[in-house]
Amino acid sequence: MTTQPASKDRVLHARKAALPRWDAPLLGHPHRSYYTLGGLAVAVGMAADDATALAGLLAVPFEDATRWVEEAAGDSADRYAMRILYRALDRHRGDCEAVGRRMIAARRDRAEPPLGCSAGDAARFVLGSQFHGYGLRYTHAPALAGLCALGTPVMLERLRIVPGRGRTLGGRLLPGLREGFADLDRIGRVSAFNRGAAAYAEHCRRFADREAASADRGWRDAPVTRRQRWTILDTADGLGIELPECRTCGEAADWLSAHGAILKYRKGKR
Repeated sequence: MTTQPASKDRVLHARKAALPRWDAPLLGHPHRSYYTLGGLAVAVGMAADDATALAGLLAVPFEDATRWVEEAAGDSADRYAMRILYRALDRHRGDCEAVGRRMIAARRDRAEPPLGCSAGDAARFVLGSQFHGYGLRYTHAPALAGLCALGTPVMLERLRIVPGRGRTLGGRLLPGLREGFADLDRIGRVSAFNRGAAAYAEHCRRFADREAASADRGWRDAPVTRRQRWTILDTADGLGIELPECRTCGEAADWLSAHGAILKYRKGKR
């Protein structure tokens, strides 16, 4: 009896069902890791101008970074550690940038954002490259978010006891994700979903308030935005329907509203 090769559908299903792996193989564009990791930093307010300071915070001795982060966390009710890292580098920006400039100058694999990319993508690229320099890849991004979601004290304690005990904060991040990687990945995805849902709800509220306060509807005649196109594509795919022929922002907004976008937030499904 000969064994038939697994169908493409079965292979895809197996990939989706498999537990996340710390050492998972990398797929897709080589810059994918920059954008994905950088997205975690952009989500807490970091911009391209913060890349040098971030490089420095990740490169200073772990004891110094820990002290700065603990100070930043001490007067904040925020649990999400990535935001606390941002507060720490902002408070010690001078020291971080001095170290960061040396690190960036010495890095032989330094990459520049592609020409013509948007300001947001450029920020994700340069910020993500700082994490990438310590071995993190897009496959680690959800787990890194999960580690941050545990809170600053828990994150720092995990990093204190990692095997090998790297000399820097950046050097401890990747080994700090290995223990319980699948759980960290799950926590990170739930955390990202909840933050995204809250941000989307706030965006919808502000839009409704702005529309109610102004009679100006000129935006409706503008061309469909890139974000609208992607949301339309995801929505049509999720509903199993054909793509609409929307030519303006107004037509796209009406279609998205009529079809319940963004589906994952309205349905509460991650």
